[in-house]
Amino acid sequence: MNSFYELAELREQIIRIKEDEDIPLVVVGNKSDMEDDRAVPRARAFQLAQSWGQKPYFETSARRRTNVDEVFLNLCRQILQKDNARTQLYEQVHNQRRSTRTNRHDRRRRRNRDRCVIL
Repeated sequence: MNSFYELAELREQIIRIKEDEDIPLVVVGNKSDMEDDRAVPRARAFQLAQSWGQKPYFETSARRRTNVDEVFLNLCRQILQKDNARTQLYEQVHNQRRSTRTNRHDRRRRRNRDRCVIL
């Protein structure tokens, strides 16, 4: 139960370091094969994950290899989606800047073309 209470502080540290509220995150309950020894109710852990922005919650068992790969894949997908979104945003801003520069250049060229030059 102690690690459950440490989750909020760990999340806050990550947010503070990354300076971003929307961090890739998966909440994981381990040792799902030991149901009788459960310290944190499944509903409580799920509620915590949802309160952090609909983050996924998995119950895992290393002994049975239950959901171990799924947790890893889900986190990797979140990282890739965030990276793709950041790349798209960068490209949009870059294209807007390029478009603005091109428009200014075209206007200058048109102004210069309309003048009469005597040599």
